[in-house]
Amino acid sequence: MHMSLIDKLVHLLIPRESNNHKAKILHPSGLFALALFLIIFQGVLGFAEKKAPSVLGFAAQISIDEVVALTNSKRAEKGLPPLTLNQTLSSAAFTKGRDMIDRDYWAHTAPDGTTPWSFFNRFGYKYRYAGENLARDFNSASAAVEAWMNSPTHRDNILNPKYKEIGIGITEGDLAGSDTTIIVQFFGATSGTQVRVAEAASTTQTPVLARQVSPRPTVVPTQTLEIVAAKPVASAAPVLITNLPLEQEDQKVLISPFNTTKTLSFGVAVLLLVVFLADAYLVSKRRITRIAGRSFAHFIFLLMLLSIVIIIRSGQIL
Repeated sequence: MHMSLIDKLVHLLIPRESNNHKAKILHPSGLFALALFLIIFQGVLGFAEKKAPSVLGFAAQISIDEVVALTNSKRAEKGLPPLTLNQTLSSAAFTKGRDMIDRDYWAHTAPDGTTPWSFFNRFGYKYRYAGENLARDFNSASAAVEAWMNSPTHRDNILNPKYKEIGIGITEGDLAGSDTTIIVQFFGATSGTQVRVAEAASTTQTPVLARQVSPRPTVVPTQTLEIVAAKPVASAAPVLITNLPLEQEDQKVLISPFNTTKTLSFGVAVLLLVVFLADAYLVSKRRITRIAGRSFAHFIFLLMLLSIVIIIRSGQIL
């Protein structure tokens, strides 16, 4: 029985006579079966998550303290003073994250025109300078902060010497049909009548120079805005604020579909790469001639599909 299992694995992974001198997993039928398995596996995870939310769910291990420490570390590298964690800003940031989850949008400005700065105002934070960075689908605080630092506009927020305080909101839930963890990073400095607000542009777009606008502007995510003597902005759809936690929500789950999908996809890609290299080496060493060997084309095709899955599920910043 044990030898039979080994024999099946060799047939699946190593070229020999039983598989026409090409690893069975690299045959069109093998690749099709593998792709079908990945699709079914993802479907089962999604179904199980809805049926057993206490067992499966999003469980990113990201803490507010770590995000703040990493942010201040980046500032220290440039000789800037550390930002102080402000509980009011953290509550406002958490509310912004929940607003995106509850109303199903991923943007600095809500579909109804609600700006990030309205959340500052709702919590009574009288800002002179204010900024916002957003991140989603990162497995660690360090990955999120590094992504922000690799974006010029997000990095400008982190390294802005005018900011004195920081608030972090971490929340999890379903966004556009996918398990998501959102990190909202609010920056602020209080007092004064001159009010300047800035939000980071998407990394896929070129930053736009600041321009002056009227006291009640429509904030565009791809611009850096300067507001003089701004008035509080009322939201068309107020967010219910009740006992907001300052730490991330407690998700007592055993399995994270998000991490499981990424790990499985990466594992399959590595397996196929190893099998393909072993197959090519053994065929060359044994001088086996193939009349219609398309293993390379099939491998590249499946690898592209796996890469798309990984990219779609990777972290994003805004």
